[in-house]
Amino acid sequence: MGRLSVNEVETLREKGILSDATVKEMQDEGLVSKRSRITARWIKTKGNTWVSPQLYFQGLNKSEYSKDMTTFRGEFDKLVVKYCTTKPTTTK
Repeated sequence: MGRLSVNEVETLREKGILSDATVKEMQDEGLVSKRSRITARWIKTKGNTWVSPQLYFQGLNKSEYSKDMTTFRGEFDKLVVKYCTTKPTTTK
């Protein structure tokens, strides 16, 4: 079974189907993602090709994000939104 996205859970919470406690429990059991997915963002290189910036933590394996890691990820996402575009005219 796949995980529910943050947006899906928020929709269910707004409709009164899930409570805050239920969402927390589902997150703890790994049934719900703990962070939002951002839209794919692109930026051009000097050679005029499109690239998508990525962030990952090497060696994480199955460990959980710490509070600092989550904060860092949020700041990275803000930079991506600031400097990148959502839809390149071409992917080459």
